[in-house]
Amino acid sequence: MISGWFLGSSLLVITTPGPDAALVTQLVLRTGRRAPAFAAAAGMLTAGAAHATLAISGVSLVLAGRPGLFTAVRWCGAALMLLWGLRALRSALRGHRPPDAPGPATGRPPPVSLRRCWLQGLLCTGANPKVGLFLLAFLPQFVPPGQPPARTMAVLAAVHLSLAALWLALLSGAVHLLRRWVTARRPDAGAGAARVVEAVVGTVFIGFALRLGLGG
Repeated sequence: MISGWFLGSSLLVITTPGPDAALVTQLVLRTGRRAPAFAAAAGMLTAGAAHATLAISGVSLVLAGRPGLFTAVRWCGAALMLLWGLRALRSALRGHRPPDAPGPATGRPPPVSLRRCWLQGLLCTGANPKVGLFLLAFLPQFVPPGQPPARTMAVLAAVHLSLAALWLALLSGAVHLLRRWVTARRPDAGAGAARVVEAVVGTVFIGFALRLGLGG
């Protein structure tokens, strides 16, 4: 049921840079921790599972058949990414305290809301209706003849999401190691690097927002 062609195609799609990778990278570099990125990844996978369910049940096809509704959902997703992009650019221009700087009263790094990170990941993937349409077009290609379509697509979706989880975990770990290496070599580079990252991620989010909003 699970062919090498499916696994290779899934990995190609999953590892292609997108809003999910940008958000994970931003959270690791901003907070200096992997837990916020893991929480965001959990939110992305939750939204991905929801998209897969809608695709298998045919709801995504109904959404695609209603241009007005599909456009409204697409614009909502574009507006969300645009907001994140503008906030990141504003943070880069104004500058902010390095992630490892102690809080004013506790002497420890400021707390990070994992629930908020999970919600960010959920919205990042969930607000993009093209994810559901992609799964609707992608999964049926790998259903072997004679196999029950719905059950087989569910298994394929589970494998696809498992690969996505593995990729996001590897990405967050690699970014975290890179951040530690840079900080160890140049402890004074934290603030400047953080501003550069915010500027790059902000630009990326704005680019994805324009692409999604314009239907590209």
